[in-house]
Amino acid sequence: MPSNNFLKIAGNIAERDKALFDTLIEFEKTKRIRTKTRLNFTIDKAIASRFKKFCRDKGFNMSAKIEQAIGNLVEKDK
Repeated sequence: MPSNNFLKIAGNIAERDKALFDTLIEFEKTKRIRTKTRLNFTIDKAIASRFKKFCRDKGFNMSAKIEQAIGNLVEKDK
């Protein structure tokens, strides 16, 4: 049975870094660590359609291209 001190420390970690704690719980359940997250964007229909066709024609993964573009924007801002 866990000690009260252990439970207190675990509670503090869970409050301080919820994302890390949730990742550890997920790993305990699935034995896998997710390194990606799902996002929801609203963009112009015409742009979305053109982008989808562009990726399909070039054989690109849409998510990978969006991730790459966001990464470039974030790096440019440093």
